[in-house]
Formats: sequence, C-alpha cells, structure tokens
Amino acid sequence: MRISEVAGLTGLNVSNIRFYERKGLLTPVREEESRYRDYTEEDVRRIKRILLYRKMGIPVETIYLLLHGQAETSTVLERQSLELRQQMENLQGALELCRMVLRDGELEDGKLEGYLSYVHEEEGRGKQFAKAEELLEDIADYTKENVFRWNPGIVWLFQRPWLARLLSLGLWFLVLAVPLDHLFRVFREGEPLRIPLLLVYGVMIVVYGMGFLRFRKARQEFLSGEGRKK
Repeated sequence: MRISEVAGLTGLNVSNIRFYERKGLLTPVREEESRYRDYTEEDVRRIKRILLYRKMGIPVETIYLLLHGQAETSTVLERQSLELRQQMENLQGALELCRMVLRDGELEDGKLEGYLSYVHEEEGRGKQFAKAEELLEDIADYTKENVFRWNPGIVWLFQRPWLARLLSLGLWFLVLAVPLDHLFRVFREGEPLRIPLLLVYGVMIVVYGMGFLRFRKARQEFLSGEGRKK
C-alpha cells in the first residue's frame, strides 16, 4: 500500500511516517519498477507500535533499540514510568506556584523574594519544582545531537535528564583533562612535550566549542522567534 493509505490507517501524517523511516524505525520495501515504497500490514502494525511508544513519551532513539531487540520492553517502560512520575512531581510544584501567583494577582516586583523564599522552603521539605538548568540542558542536548547522534546505544542513555547531564559533563571533562594532564606532566615531571597530541585536542576543543556556541545561539534565536509569534 502507498504511504497515503498508511497515513489514513494510522492517523499520522506523511511527514511523520517519513521521519520514522529516516530514523531507521521503518524499512518498507520498494517496488522494482517504480521504486515507490510498498507498505505492508506488518509496517502498519509497526507504525502503530511506534505511535504508542511515542504517546508514552519514549524517545525515538529508545524506540529504535526496542524495535531492533537491543532493549527490553519492561526495562524501558519501568524507566519511563519513573521519569514520568518525576516529571509529574515537578509539574505539581510548578502548578501550585502558578496558582499562588494567580491568586495574588500580578507578579509584582515586591513579591518576588517572597515567592522565591516559598520555593526554597518547599524544596527543603522535598517538594519538586521545574528545574532551571538551561546551560546544562543545552550542553546535554548538544552532546546528544552532535556527538552521539549516530550511536543509538549511547543516545538511549540520554533519556534521563540527570544522566544526560552527567554523561555530557564527563565527556567534556575528559576532553579537557587529557591535554591539561599532559601539560602538568611536562612542567612538573619533565615529560617531553607532545605537540601532535595538543594540536589534536586543541582542534577538538575549538570545533566542539564553536559548535556549541552556534547551537546555543540558534536555539535562542528560534525561541525568540517563537516568542514573537505568540
């Protein structure tokens, strides 16, 4: 069957189906003469499975592992359940804060300290609020999308925010630690200076550093554009 028929059967649009193909989740056969994609009933069932996983909030990279037998369904669902419960706790704190501000009327400058004190006190009691870690989030997203983009096995680990930040910071720490350790040995222990090593790591730092700056600038410009549309 044609992609338009599949879209009608699954409730997805054509672009979504093609996106899943690009991500390796679907591999429909092509007709020899026309080269058109020929979707089967199995492909339709696979798309419905993908859609169900996506409705659970499971990342595409993790779905790839599930469909290719590289991850256990029960393990992924248990991990996703924990993640969703954590998000619900965060949202509950944020929701209560929104309701408090709405009851008081406008968000006046004179009340800012009071609201923040309330947040700090409630966090001390264990209540969760939305996290304000934009820089760490950008670093984690950049590492996931540009460094490990073609490695689904590692990208899968990035679905938990705290682990994504830990892996990203660990990677950049290693990139910086190797040349710094070598320079330390050169100046403190008299080890010969290895110029090629420093050049390689210097290029890596510059390339990824500039790439991250462009990534963050593009994201900020996109968000600014979305804000103007609203």
